[in-house]
Amino acid sequence: MSSTIEAKICCIGSNLESYDCLKYLIEKNCTIHTLITLPSGYSKNVSDYYDLHEFCNTHGIKVIDTTNVNSSETIAQLKTIGPDYLFTLGWSQIFKEELIACFSKFVVGTHPTKLPHGRGRAPLPWTILEDLNKSALSFFKIDTGVDTGHLIFQREFDIPSGTYVKDLYDTVARELGYGFQEIYETIIQNRALNLTTQSEENVTVRGKRTPSDGFIDFNNSIAETERLIRAVSQPYPGAYCYYKDEKIVFWRVAFDAEKTHSGTVGQILKKSKEGILVQFSDGNLWLNKPTDSKGRNLDSKFFKLGDKLGFNIEDELYNLKQKLS
Repeated sequence: MSSTIEAKICCIGSNLESYDCLKYLIEKNCTIHTLITLPSGYSKNVSDYYDLHEFCNTHGIKVIDTTNVNSSETIAQLKTIGPDYLFTLGWSQIFKEELIACFSKFVVGTHPTKLPHGRGRAPLPWTILEDLNKSALSFFKIDTGVDTGHLIFQREFDIPSGTYVKDLYDTVARELGYGFQEIYETIIQNRALNLTTQSEENVTVRGKRTPSDGFIDFNNSIAETERLIRAVSQPYPGAYCYYKDEKIVFWRVAFDAEKTHSGTVGQILKKSKEGILVQFSDGNLWLNKPTDSKGRNLDSKFFKLGDKLGFNIEDELYNLKQKLS
């Protein structure tokens, strides 16, 4: 029977998923020595940022603040700790060799795809955009590549039809906690973690996504647009278009069950308490839960039947030239 050992375990994370996982580990009596995270209030380029300082203070977890995990300052602080493992709960920067070397054992990385499929950026939005009905959370030993390290294990899960990214996010956060608890118990019980090399067959790599990728193009299909709205809803910036010189964000979407209305592309055909029915290239969609650019809810009275969403570029250019002439 394996004896119990002590291991100095650090975590790194700065988002809501990180909080959910760290909270779960503490509830399961896992001892976390230090958290590496973003400074309080620093949410630049982190759409789902979550400040973890109060939680760490409450539970006696030391904190290292950094905006660049590979900086000499961060590495110097880690060397004074002498940590054994790093659990990656949610961090987008690539770990360089000098950082990895700070940990006497290794760094455990995670990626919410069934690696080697879906390496790279924005895995949850891409999972919905690709219309997958199954995926996995992969745990692996981090190397200097992008999601290329030896696999520890993968926790597979189903993706129900119509899933929004927040639902997927919650599923991944739950699996993250379960997986890291299993790894933690394996470590302290002095049992070996089984590592397997990732296959290089059928590798796919996804690119970075930005808030502008949430733009709604009414010439696209209703299937494509419906997936887009689900993929970039909370906690991400949302899918948007323009109307009355305002940026309008739609957070929910539904297919048109009646199919009785038709109009020109981008036209508002019908209204309800939830939103508006809009014509696309191959059908209609209910665009629901609209807000303005400041996050304020918009009543259906804001929209006028027969109006068109978006800008007609040719007309806008003509009007601009008339004003300049």
